[in-house]
Amino acid sequence: MTEHRTPSRRRAARLGAVVAAAATALALSAMPAGASPIARAAEHGCSVPHYPGLGYFTSLKVSGTSCSTGSKLALAYYRCRTHSGPKGSCHSTVLGFTCHEKRVSIETEIDGRVTCTRASAKVVHTFQQNT
Repeated sequence: MTEHRTPSRRRAARLGAVVAAAATALALSAMPAGASPIARAAEHGCSVPHYPGLGYFTSLKVSGTSCSTGSKLALAYYRCRTHSGPKGSCHSTVLGFTCHEKRVSIETEIDGRVTCTRASAKVVHTFQQNT
């Protein structure tokens, strides 16, 4: 009986390898052109810049760009957002990025999450601002 199980196990192992290779090929073909698994996994956290007003940046993550660009973008978005006052919002492109903000506000504080994209680059920062 052992002789019959060994060839079956070999066939099962080969079949498993073929299925895994097919699944990998399918996953890679579903990615946009030029996007590699390494590039998609390149999102990483960065040190937050100094907040210019009353509050602070709480996080900064980038993918497809540098932490330096992420820091500059967070500060430029702050300037755009506060141009019309401390509770203002930004509706224009910032350093060539299109940004969207979600915020939760109470009378004394604004907590915001800003997602900015340009082509395959993405910068996400969060902030807390005292009002």
